[in-house]
Amino acid sequence: MTETMILAAVFVATLIVSLGVILYVQKRRDIARNIGTATSRRQQVDDDIDKMLGSGNEQIRYYLDVVQNESVNSLRMRLVRAGFFTKRALFNFNIIRTAIAAATFVLTQIALTVSLPQFSSAILSVWAMTAAGVVFILSSAVLEHLGRRRSREFRKLFPDFMDLLLVCADAGLSINASIDRVTREFLLTTPDFGIQLSIINLEIRAGRPLHEALKNFSKRIGVEEANTLAVLFRQSEELGSSVSKTLRVFAREMRQMRLVRAEEKANALPVKMLFPMALFMFPVNLVIVLVPILMIIMRMMMSIGPT
Repeated sequence: MTETMILAAVFVATLIVSLGVILYVQKRRDIARNIGTATSRRQQVDDDIDKMLGSGNEQIRYYLDVVQNESVNSLRMRLVRAGFFTKRALFNFNIIRTAIAAATFVLTQIALTVSLPQFSSAILSVWAMTAAGVVFILSSAVLEHLGRRRSREFRKLFPDFMDLLLVCADAGLSINASIDRVTREFLLTTPDFGIQLSIINLEIRAGRPLHEALKNFSKRIGVEEANTLAVLFRQSEELGSSVSKTLRVFAREMRQMRLVRAEEKANALPVKMLFPMALFMFPVNLVIVLVPILMIIMRMMMSIGPT
């Protein structure tokens, strides 16, 4: 009995040790596989970012071609401001708005023919053409709205750009290296804003001064703070002051400006709410006040009538 228990204990101990060794080896293998996958994925991401930062990026080349050859109010420039950087953007936009205008014409013609059969087909066709023309014009207004919304998004992202730039500068990187490092981060999180930053890198590599590259950047994204940053960098270069201190002071002032804008919107909110409140609440209050009085008057008139 004792020998049997000893053998059973040895078997159980051997089984436990073997299972532990197998689990340890499997865990190490999984960790090594995950590290290898993460490394290869990171290498692929770095290669993609290097390709995007290079001069062979088709989107950046198309953007630079549009900026150099098109006017500010041209359709291609408005498409670029709205975030469409491909060469087929102009063709696709014209096809889409033409198709929408044609569909509006057909649907309006059918609806007017069914609802207003007493009018002639020529008059109905004129109305349908008018509706199609309005839709065709509204497509350009939608494009302008997309451009303005994109500028607002860039204005929200600009403080994050300043914070990351300040962290990189405090870590000892030069301002050009800091912009390159921040650009890589934004290309991973918000590629649209990262493409705008990558254009700064290309302009700096081509020999353009930093303040001019930032000034062009402010014109592209429509953010006035970027132009102010360009002026500060130019003054910092001319006076020889510290870039980190310049960034820190500007970041603090920008946060104060954000608070001022928030307070301005908060103060303007009661005035903006006055008109919808008057439009929707005044008739209801008027009904609540006048209906009981009118009911009493009607009851009195009916009571004093002829019996």
